[in-house]
Amino acid sequence: MENKSIPQHFLDTSVARSLLLGTQAYKQYFQSQFGDQSPNISNYVQMEMKRSYLINLISFYFVLRLETINSIGDAIALWSNRFKTSELKAILQLIPQLFSTHQLDFTSSSDKEKALSILGIYIKRFELILRKKFTNTNQDSTACTRAQVPLRVELRNMADGLKQFADEFGDVETCRNQCQIDEFLLSRYSTEIEAYIQQASQLPNNKNTRGFIKIANNLKEIIEQGASACDCKRCEKIGDAVIALDAPRTMQLEHTDNSFDYLCPPINQPHCKHPSETQIVINKSGDNL
Repeated sequence: MENKSIPQHFLDTSVARSLLLGTQAYKQYFQSQFGDQSPNISNYVQMEMKRSYLINLISFYFVLRLETINSIGDAIALWSNRFKTSELKAILQLIPQLFSTHQLDFTSSSDKEKALSILGIYIKRFELILRKKFTNTNQDSTACTRAQVPLRVELRNMADGLKQFADEFGDVETCRNQCQIDEFLLSRYSTEIEAYIQQASQLPNNKNTRGFIKIANNLKEIIEQGASACDCKRCEKIGDAVIALDAPRTMQLEHTDNSFDYLCPPINQPHCKHPSETQIVINKSGDNL
């Protein structure tokens, strides 16, 4: 009997983030799926993790550093009231766990400086954590400049290094001028993108298709307006399409978003949609009843 080869796993941003931030049950689920293999990410996925997660950690660092904030609890309270849901979730998944591990008192002003140091060290080690957890394919046909912004943090003066990284990463005009997203979309994969737009026009708009249709609508605007419609904000809106198009066809794209169910088949990209964290946790809890 012929043995099927075990596919290499290429992660979209949500799965990669879950392996860092998910519940223990969710991490165990993915580990059972991937076995001993080191899952793969690209420079572009790494950039998306910095945009959606690392930048938020740095923002929280500066909230905690405010003179008017006396404790970890105060910083969390201000963050909860100030920031949108996705940013809130990214922080609240890590901060309590990170500080509780070090047995910090969330109400104590004396533990604030300890918390700043611990958080700064975690941020400084972020790229090392990624390298240990994932294998980078070093493939990025968009030549995303934001992915290349260096994170240089000195323990003696963390704030300056973190601010420099945030400023350079946030300088989307400079980064856009140096990337090739327009060539990627308007030339290299123009045929595939036209097919996505046509496919979306024939789909009903429901919870399963909505994400893909939004991506296709943004791609349509890019096709109609040309390179001027390609910027970092727009790139964020079509990130799933960029990941699918640039994924290695020899690897299986692991994802949780419905959009990949429509992005992958037309380009013959192997893929697998996984259950949400809520589904896994509830099912595991049900097994224990």
